[in-house]
Amino acid sequence: MRVLSFGVALSGAVVWATFLGACGSDDGISTFHAPSPWKLDAGGVAAPSGKLDAASGTTGSPLLVGVGSSDAGAWADSAVDAVDADGALAVAVSQSTVDVTYGQATPTVTASASINGQPVAASFSIDRGQVGSINASTGVLVPTGIVGGVVTVTATFGAQQATVQITVRVQWVQDGGGDVETDAGDAGDAGADSGGYGGSGGVGGEGIGGPVGPTAATAFQGSPAADSSLSLLYPYDQTIWPQGILAPLLQWSTTESYDAVSIHLQENAFDYQGYFAKTATPFIHHPIPQPAWDALAASNQGEAVTVTLVFAAGGVAYGPITETWQIAQGSLTGTVYYNSYGTNLAHNYCCTLGGAKFGGATLGIKRGATDPVLIAGNDSECRVCHIVSANGSRLVTSRGESTSDLGSSSYALTGGLAETVMSPDDGRYNWGAIDPTGSFLLTNNAPVQGGGYSGTTQILGIGDGGIVPSTGIPDGLEVGSPVFSPDGMHVAFNLYAGSSPDGGTADGKSLAMMDYDPATGAFSNFQTIYTPPSGYTVWPSFLPASNAIVFELETVSNGRWGETRKCPGGSSCSNPGTQAQLWWVDVATKQAVPLSNLNGVGYLPMASEAGHADDTVFNYEPTVNPVPSGGYAWVVFTSRRLYGNIATIDPYWSDPRYFDLTASPTPKKLWVAAIDLNAPAGTDPSHPAFYLPAQELLAGNSRGYWVVDACAQNGSSCLTGDQCCGGYCSDSDGGLVCSDQPPACSTEYDKCTQTSDCCGAAEGMQCIGGRCALASPPPPPTVIR
Repeated sequence: MRVLSFGVALSGAVVWATFLGACGSDDGISTFHAPSPWKLDAGGVAAPSGKLDAASGTTGSPLLVGVGSSDAGAWADSAVDAVDADGALAVAVSQSTVDVTYGQATPTVTASASINGQPVAASFSIDRGQVGSINASTGVLVPTGIVGGVVTVTATFGAQQATVQITVRVQWVQDGGGDVETDAGDAGDAGADSGGYGGSGGVGGEGIGGPVGPTAATAFQGSPAADSSLSLLYPYDQTIWPQGILAPLLQWSTTESYDAVSIHLQENAFDYQGYFAKTATPFIHHPIPQPAWDALAASNQGEAVTVTLVFAAGGVAYGPITETWQIAQGSLTGTVYYNSYGTNLAHNYCCTLGGAKFGGATLGIKRGATDPVLIAGNDSECRVCHIVSANGSRLVTSRGESTSDLGSSSYALTGGLAETVMSPDDGRYNWGAIDPTGSFLLTNNAPVQGGGYSGTTQILGIGDGGIVPSTGIPDGLEVGSPVFSPDGMHVAFNLYAGSSPDGGTADGKSLAMMDYDPATGAFSNFQTIYTPPSGYTVWPSFLPASNAIVFELETVSNGRWGETRKCPGGSSCSNPGTQAQLWWVDVATKQAVPLSNLNGVGYLPMASEAGHADDTVFNYEPTVNPVPSGGYAWVVFTSRRLYGNIATIDPYWSDPRYFDLTASPTPKKLWVAAIDLNAPAGTDPSHPAFYLPAQELLAGNSRGYWVVDACAQNGSSCLTGDQCCGGYCSDSDGGLVCSDQPPACSTEYDKCTQTSDCCGAAEGMQCIGGRCALASPPPPPTVIR
């Protein structure tokens, strides 16, 4: 099963394990070729046939030599007696660049070592096992044939080491899906070709098309004609993708009736050309095959990805459409817990427009799935409005058995989802700020549905509901949609009502914050961070370093605090529907600006006739993953924007009691965007968003809480330190296990207290939110041509 993961960078061995199932097979490798810039003959000259010389795959490059230090320390190898011990170790390779056909392990590259021109019996190793393997004694490097990239070969002889780099470039030409697995899953109740609750491949559409046939194949060999009606609806240009995400569904608009599509993905060390026949009429979307997407992401080392689409109809090619994407050098783990009102995984409400029962529940998008899973709620109990601790240990939901029910339940996410009914049932637990450990919460006073606690703002224990002693909360202060920072040292909120510390009256729209000391329970340093000239702030969420806050600025209200819908019910109503955009504010300077790239300003497609004249105002409810990855923070948010040509109905049509959502997905969905870490105040650090795969396609989804998975105890196997309760993932007898013992230096995602704790601090690694992480995307390596 494909892995949808959130928050941590996978090691090379683990990434390679993803592709083991593709080795030893030539399924999907076609003899149908189109011209490619990498197709070279044995002399390094472009072959007239336009086909890769698979027999050699060479560029004719001369030997590339790397020279090590001349350290004449203790020599472990007696072979040094045959050479000058004062000479420097040099390593050479038979070719600096090798072109490999996908699925093949040839050609190979041979490394050799010498001192003063005399061969020595060095030991060889490489740094990226997913690209290839090398024989330690012979120096023969064998490509995996799946992943490309720049690898560093290290020769070790005695106390000396020398390195040299090789670029392995993988090329894949595919005509039709063949036996390529798409992990569509069981269609279940969601439709014959939908692939399950998350849609085909977790993203919708009809799956992979077949071979294109001779007419389209001939068309693709020629120059495409222009199609003025053609545009790419999704994904967006300049999107930043994490590694480990499910492949996107390419979606376009045209007045032509296309028969086939050519999908060309190109980066420094991976080139994919796929040709697919139409999967439906009209033919308006097609996925990137998951194996190709996996190989592309694993081969990427920070360089840009160019995607080019060309279409065929009646023997004529049309296009091209070209976009540029980036792939972050880090995967994401954790779980997104979200509200679903209209889910098919629980049936506790009656009735849909068609008379069937539907559900209100909390769902989760877990690693390794193309569909969501039911977390809280069942066929008789609604559990939908929720908060989650950043460490993934505790979830609190409102019970929602009726419109007047203010009761709450707590779920131990590490204890088999055991439910504890909380008391009293006066709304005091709903929509509060839960601390990162899941031990207590700060009450919410704003009248969010199911909430609006009328008592004094205070700290309450999750376990027993008792008041947790605290000091420093201003008398009479009432806060709305509060949230703790990932380190638990700050809390941000809407200054909803009551008195502010300076004796003034809360305005109900400003964003404010206080510091908090978990050891003493003391709040301090109350400050108003941002007051909008109009509208009000709601749903703040801290960036991982706690130095900035992402929040929703609601500009048009439906009359009910913090909602996203048009009206409580009915197909028509007098209120205009909630409109909002996402903003961010730098805490130190208090400069706030809209996240225009995330909101979609300047590029979102329009469908005015369906209510999508300006989808940039339909962005709500952000939460930020507490662990940065690949040099970025990652925010998940609710949006009512068009999802290409899959979810295209009116943005506010999301209540199954009044609209038929069984065949036409509502646009109320979860989206994800990358945010630059340490961005200058007053700038826009965001990037275009992508649709969150595996969410339920035929349901309205909102309020995603993105948290890490609950930590593992010492001695448990791990990949990275943020999976461990002790904070470190350490090598023990050849395996990685959780530990609470600090290493000589902390690797990426291990615990830290200051940047000097981190390995690679001089190369840009920083201590961010108590974890070592890249502060910015690493530059791509130099590719040897």
